[in-house]
Amino acid sequence: MVRKRNPRIDSLVRSALADIIETEISDPRLAFVTITEVEVTPDHDVAIIYYTSLDPTVVSGNAPSRGDRVADADEVAAGLESALPRLRALLVRRVDLRSAPDLRFRRDPTVEHSARIESLLRGLDRDGD
Repeated sequence: MVRKRNPRIDSLVRSALADIIETEISDPRLAFVTITEVEVTPDHDVAIIYYTSLDPTVVSGNAPSRGDRVADADEVAAGLESALPRLRALLVRRVDLRSAPDLRFRRDPTVEHSARIESLLRGLDRDGD
């Protein structure tokens, strides 16, 4: 019998990780990270975490943050990898799982896809004038 993923566990892990990053991790590279979705395998061995971060080109240099500036995508990825052991330890305390899952971070492609679609639509609008 094939076990299916449990959306309740996905939601609990997403919520816990978002809170941990906001309140427990002081790395300025993670100041504007948002956890968008989590997929935990049925055996709870692996959690794929999708995240987005603020585009540094959108924010002015004097925006309030936990650091001097907004981190770029590579810095955010490095910050998440650096925080990985602590994230796992804090996660297993907050969510009742048999063991801490292996956390795998992936940039959520939705933002880039949305920007691409918006760009294409703007191009169509200019062509129609």
